[in-house]
Amino acid sequence: MIKVNITQTIEGKFKALVLSIFQDGWLSKKENKKEIFKITLSDIDKLLKKRFQGFDENITFEKLLVADVDYLYQIKKHADSNRYKTTFTKIEKEYFYTLYSRLKKAEYIELLNISTCLYCNRNYVFNFNKSSKKEATAQLDHFFDKKSYPFLAVSLYNLIPCCATCNQRKSTKQEDIIHPFQESFDKKAKFRLKIEDSKFYYDKNSIEIKLKADGKKAQNSIEVFNLNRLYKNHKDIALELIQKQAMYNDSYIDELLKKYEGTLFKNREDLQRLVSGGYISDEEIGKRPLSKLIKDISTELGLT
Repeated sequence: MIKVNITQTIEGKFKALVLSIFQDGWLSKKENKKEIFKITLSDIDKLLKKRFQGFDENITFEKLLVADVDYLYQIKKHADSNRYKTTFTKIEKEYFYTLYSRLKKAEYIELLNISTCLYCNRNYVFNFNKSSKKEATAQLDHFFDKKSYPFLAVSLYNLIPCCATCNQRKSTKQEDIIHPFQESFDKKAKFRLKIEDSKFYYDKNSIEIKLKADGKKAQNSIEVFNLNRLYKNHKDIALELIQKQAMYNDSYIDELLKKYEGTLFKNREDLQRLVSGGYISDEEIGKRPLSKLIKDISTELGLT
């Protein structure tokens, strides 16, 4: 839910990761020992120049690999308006699908240094090792779906690590939502808490939590990923925060800091993370599931 900053180092390593798929300068595919295709990087460049003549005379495969979000929007718009020129044949689409199928997805996700789904912040997306090989628990959502835009199948800014639930919800939907490499959903939407009857703090049914969006993109993101309905299942987190608000008042926090700062925790923010059960700084909410919810409700309750 936070904006992921893509550095030149990440771009360079991603480009190298994709180009390593070409064996001795060739990309080929066989089925039942029969060669389906065999092409070079230069062949793909020529194909792109042919399909996107009039859009970008300097387009190359390597440029498309790390083209930023604005460029992807522009090339998508051009493709939508010029289907007769930009439609790829079945075998041409297979070039890009083959590259995507062979991409080392766990290594790509590792480059981004993320821990939770970039769309919902409800699930971990850790890698794990299996037989000395990295495997990914995350799926990669094509922000612009690869069926409609096969030429973006291995574009860095089109590959969003997410959980299976969000990937399924997003699918090929074309609603204008927040792109996590361009904007921060955290800045555009906040969880709000409503307590229907303060006498029933210990009854989570008296609690309502809802995401309030600032702008159409954020609202579309909430609807596409079904966030308000999903987060209704986490009322227990809000209830615990209400209880902690009563238990951990300022004087008790100060007492704990005086006694344990430098031993059990580093500083006040570290203690607040311990109390709330989630990361509470804007930059760190992607480190643990539900931290966005915890941060917003903790702020509303005055816990942070």
